Amino acid sequence: MSETGYLEAAREADSERHRERARDRERRERHSEREYREHRSDRGDRDRDRHSDRDRRDRERDRERDKDRDRNRDRDRYRDHRDRDRDREREHERERRDRDRERDRHGRIDAFEDDRHERGRGSPRRERSPVNLEGIVAITERQRRMTMWDIKPKGYENITSEQAKLSGLFPLPGAPRQMNDAARLQALAQGAEDGENSLLKQLAISANLRPSHSRQSKRALVSNLPHIDNERAFVNFMNELISSIDRDQTDGASENPIVVWQFSTDKRSVLLEFDTTEDATIAVALSGAEFGGYKLKINRPKDYVVPEKMQDTSAYAAGSISPSVPDSPDKISISNIPVYLTEDQILELLKEFGELKGFKLLKDKSTRESKGIAFCEYVDEQVTEIACEGLNGMELGDSVLVVRRACTGIQQAVSTGLSSVSSMAELANSTSAHGATRILQLLNMIVPEDLNDEDEYEDIREDIREECEKFGKVIDLKIPRPTASNKTPLGVGKIFVRFDDGEACTAALKALAGRKFADRTVVTTFFPEENYEVDAF
Repeated sequence: MSETGYLEAAREADSERHRERARDRERRERHSEREYREHRSDRGDRDRDRHSDRDRRDRERDRERDKDRDRNRDRDRYRDHRDRDRDREREHERERRDRDRERDRHGRIDAFEDDRHERGRGSPRRERSPVNLEGIVAITERQRRMTMWDIKPKGYENITSEQAKLSGLFPLPGAPRQMNDAARLQALAQGAEDGENSLLKQLAISANLRPSHSRQSKRALVSNLPHIDNERAFVNFMNELISSIDRDQTDGASENPIVVWQFSTDKRSVLLEFDTTEDATIAVALSGAEFGGYKLKINRPKDYVVPEKMQDTSAYAAGSISPSVPDSPDKISISNIPVYLTEDQILELLKEFGELKGFKLLKDKSTRESKGIAFCEYVDEQVTEIACEGLNGMELGDSVLVVRRACTGIQQAVSTGLSSVSSMAELANSTSAHGATRILQLLNMIVPEDLNDEDEYEDIREDIREECEKFGKVIDLKIPRPTASNKTPLGVGKIFVRFDDGEACTAALKALAGRKFADRTVVTTFFPEENYEVDAF
């Protein structure tokens, strides 16, 4: 084969290979396109299935929603029908009662006309219309909740309220209650008109009736406090302030004079109860002391009763001055005395106004230095007010004296004798006149045993609330109860009711006094609102 033929054959073979490759490539492309179309078809089917499932779920959800809406519509329709039926029944019941009342009224009118005609003209009586008693329950068969109001106590049928007060059941607040004795009550009833009745005299001079034995005489109200996080820190401050004073002349002086304290909700005031009445008087004289950058204001509670003046004149009969000054209406407190003044210098100043019966300068227990506070009492009662006016505000060096009566509060109506017992009601009335509040205190109504049972306790609360709401709106009431840890907490045996206004409280006080509750005679008095807020019972 020539070279030209060889080249032609080689060229033809290459062309054939190229054509074969082109055919193979075309077959592969056709196969790939077919697979792609099949794959796309499968994906479309899956999408259609997914959309179909979603549509089916949406239709089912719509059907359920329609069913719920139908059920709610049926329930509302049922309620509307039921309410309309009830309204129709109530309307029919009202119409029936109106018809019965109208029929009863006509029956009474007919009966009155018959009686008038029979009395006036002797005409025959007409037949009365029958009275429909259907559905009316007889009063003897009506169910009534038991109440303890106005039950006549056994043994008190012939005892007057004045004689009952002399029985020892009505001591001053805080004094121990004496036992009731039927023989004693009988003796009081028989000898009430006898001025020589020894039992009456014995009760009249009973020491249990002295105001100095009440808890209120040992209390002081402290206000204008800074924000206190630690109550104990303030109590310790007051204990240290008072215990640092030399109180050797004070009977029963204690290192911790404060025995009970109760802070208000906002911690801006506190009621302190001291071990002795003298400690409380010293605390009031310390008014103005600083704590946390604030000057404390210390006062007696509004229901504090000033003790009677002692009648013993042996202390100053010989011209001597007693080193102790007991609490009395004429006891004078002198504060802000310069500490460099001696007792003789202070006495010389005080004697300018009259003869002194007693004088005591408070000193530091350890250093014996003056604390700047003194108490005194004049022989002549009329000098007391003159001395207070003359000395108060006097400038001594860089200090300004603060002079006032040490014991300010409610004055007893009668000082001594039989009438001091018989005037206990007057004392309560004087408390009301000097301190009318929205808080009503009810005494001699319950005993601790009445508060142990929960049902009985709730019945007592309901009885008292219902009775007090007859006089005005009652905001709340408090009845202290014994607890597992404290069988006799403060205020057990007392009831406190807070009214919306003072007029309602006054009306309730006048109306409930002397009423009966659970065989006991109720004693009423006002109670300070600041004590009520801090539960100082």
